[in-house]
Amino acid sequence: LPIQYRPNIFVSPSHDPPTVQYIYSADLDLYMAIASAASSDVLSELISGHANVTRWLVQCQSTASELAATAPGQVATGSKLPPVGLDKLVVIAPPAQPVPFFFYGDEDDDVVAAAAKSASAAPAAAAGKGGGKKGGGDAGGKGGGGGGGGLTDEEKKAAAEKRAKAKAEKAAKKAKQPKAKQQQQAPAELSVSALDIRVGKIIKAWNHDDAEKLYCEEVDVGEDKPRQIASGLRPFYKLEDMQNRMVLVLCNLKARNLVGFPSHGMVMCASNDDHTKVEFAVPPEGAKIGERVMFEGHDGEPEAENKVAKKKIFDKLAPDLKTDADGVVIWKGAKSSTSAGPCKAVNGMPNAHVA
Repeated sequence: LPIQYRPNIFVSPSHDPPTVQYIYSADLDLYMAIASAASSDVLSELISGHANVTRWLVQCQSTASELAATAPGQVATGSKLPPVGLDKLVVIAPPAQPVPFFFYGDEDDDVVAAAAKSASAAPAAAAGKGGGKKGGGDAGGKGGGGGGGGLTDEEKKAAAEKRAKAKAEKAAKKAKQPKAKQQQQAPAELSVSALDIRVGKIIKAWNHDDAEKLYCEEVDVGEDKPRQIASGLRPFYKLEDMQNRMVLVLCNLKARNLVGFPSHGMVMCASNDDHTKVEFAVPPEGAKIGERVMFEGHDGEPEAENKVAKKKIFDKLAPDLKTDADGVVIWKGAKSSTSAGPCKAVNGMPNAHVA
């Protein structure tokens, strides 16, 4: 292919299929000035450690060789130097590339050290062979040479055996793990003890201004101040029946607004399946305000409000919170209890849901 000329630019064919490479004539002028003025030793010392400069010089050198071979005697427009024979220029060897080496992660320290030493020695050997006049190598760096490196056959064999052994041990360990792991990760069974149900007393109740089914209450549960709680009991109780009523209160629920009223807790009631009959779940006479309602065989501490909400603990426990045939509040058959005895539906509603 013919050489194409543009002002101050060489356009030269390269490779097969042909591609075009652009190099400014100023680059070649500078390259030829450097390569004709400096000795091999001086130039090698100057560009040592500067890989980008070395690559630039090698590219210019390669282009100059190609131009000389395809269009001898021609000079690009704008060149500041007279023609120079390539045999008068110092040949720049391409920068030595480190020999790659790879690890699987299970090699011994001495294997790693040997590989690293071998790889680091290769570039030094390559650098020692590069440079010189044209007889020392062409523009492609053939005279630059490069040593081998990496693991020896014995080291490779030892590493392979170690990997195989580690793989077998891992497989054997994995075969033994599933059952034990399953036992460890099995979630603890939820207990009604996660609920903080306390004896409370409604000390004040009034109609909600904006919700026809809600009462607003202040309930004493043994804390520094009464809790405000909203209950959907207007269809089932008259307002006068709400005053000074002893009740059971679920206390570890997060506070929330019910139609604009800040409610913190739930007054617990028994109801039939279709929720047409509702009555208070109440403590026995003599139970103390603020004492916790416990269930036989479930003595754990209650969970925090955030966890009850996040894990939907009450939703999971509620289906088993009922009254028995005598109207006693139970959970999975375990009877509720206070210091004064069990809790019941106020009118003894049997087999009812409690919430």
